[in-house]
Amino acid sequence: MNWSEVFQKVSESVFGWAFVGILGGLGWLVRMVFTNHKQIELLQHELRSREEMRERDRQDLQDVKTDVRELRDRLLTK
Repeated sequence: MNWSEVFQKVSESVFGWAFVGILGGLGWLVRMVFTNHKQIELLQHELRSREEMRERDRQDLQDVKTDVRELRDRLLTK
């Protein structure tokens, strides 16, 4: 084996590892994009459910305020 053959095998190996590294990086990037997309969907779902809960709480609070007003008015008119 002469020097040119050694250099050729080393260069093929380096380029092969670089190619594998690039493919691995692209795979990681795609995985991260999909994972982030999934996390964003979960967060949006959580925000929607919290907003629905807030709306129910606001309605319940309004009902309580109305009940308190009615009780106050009844007590004051007696």
